[in-house]
Amino acid sequence: MANSRSLQPDALVARVRERFARLPATDAPCALTVAFSGGLDSSVLLHVLAGLASSLGFRLSAIHVNHGLSMHAEAWARHCAETCAHLGVPLQVCAVEVARDAGRGLEAAARAVRYQALQQGAPGWIVLAHHADDQAETLLHRLLRGTGVAGAAAMSEVDAARRLWRPLLGETRETLLAWARMQGLGWIEDDSNADETLTRNFLRRQILAPLWQRFPASSANMLRATRHFAEATELLRELAVEDAAQVALGAAGARTRLCALSPARARNLLRFWIAQAGVLAPDAVRFEDLWQAVCQSGPMRWSHAGLALCAYHQALWWEPAEALPPLAPVGWRGEAILPWGRGELYFVPAVGAGALRLDPATACFQIRLRAGGECLRLSANRPTRSFKQLSQENGIPPWWREQVPMLWRADELVWIGGVGGAASVRAGAGEAGWQIAWRGPDGIRR
Repeated sequence: MANSRSLQPDALVARVRERFARLPATDAPCALTVAFSGGLDSSVLLHVLAGLASSLGFRLSAIHVNHGLSMHAEAWARHCAETCAHLGVPLQVCAVEVARDAGRGLEAAARAVRYQALQQGAPGWIVLAHHADDQAETLLHRLLRGTGVAGAAAMSEVDAARRLWRPLLGETRETLLAWARMQGLGWIEDDSNADETLTRNFLRRQILAPLWQRFPASSANMLRATRHFAEATELLRELAVEDAAQVALGAAGARTRLCALSPARARNLLRFWIAQAGVLAPDAVRFEDLWQAVCQSGPMRWSHAGLALCAYHQALWWEPAEALPPLAPVGWRGEAILPWGRGELYFVPAVGAGALRLDPATACFQIRLRAGGECLRLSANRPTRSFKQLSQENGIPPWWREQVPMLWRADELVWIGGVGGAASVRAGAGEAGWQIAWRGPDGIRR
């Protein structure tokens, strides 16, 4: 039960005012956009913020996402328009289509398009009306799916990366309902909230409602637990930042240093790298596949969400997962930079050791892909080596080898990307030439 103090009209407003002060400061006037469904929670949120806008100096607007999933959708949009007009709050109505066969379930698909519409249409902070009971539902739902520490932190009050603010997260639905009744508010009731085939509705009505009755403090206790999980998540992130400074992606020996950590720290760092790459975390089975692959010593290319985490010769790096189509030959006429697939070739004039005697003014040069059977002799006192041998010796992973640039002078192979130039074109002391470097898919020059 909410206590009498929390049910005072001014008490809720005061708490939201305090939470507003915790938002990160910006140079420009703060803009808040309420995600307004017209239901109880967002109606309370909109009215509270409308009453605070003038004194706190923020610009307030609202956005209503019409999913078109209910026969009442148009009536709900009209209700939202009338409410916002009464409050003098600008409203944007966004009609979206929800793919019913998206493979994620209707709830998840609707949530995805809703957040996309909010991110695209909302200026400033997107303000969501999630409350403590929603937080408990989220926690329980994630625990039932076997979530980790970060997932058990559930929703955050402030998500600066996605510009989300949830000022009602510390309030129960009971408090919001009492406040709405005292203010004489009207709101819509979504008929889908009674559909227990939807997971959240089942949890709310069949699991949590009896739980609140038996353990009245459980909502507040679950909210407290999510805060503990959030604190633990931050500690794990700080540890990962420290470890990432010592185990740098792209650096030689990164795989060795990663595996030298304890398994818990190494797995934590892997999760951190995935988050830093900006992709959703894989499920437990996929993550275990990654962990097992990392622990092996052979070549690794683990694809996930459009990216691939790669390992070869103890280096680790991200690269796009999609394979490139075969590249067409490119002529070189003395350009300083030439694009090549997902990388580039750099030609720098040089003199003496390290330079290659190449004169594009007197010979025809072309960059091509391997055709098979290529060999190169890197030094007069070393034998000719096959491309496969040279690739292995120079750390070129197998999946790159069909994209490695090869520079030809007419029918003579004079340079291979990531390997070096032929002995026949190496400049002597005082001789002018070119140094060539290839920036591969991992962003490193070779």
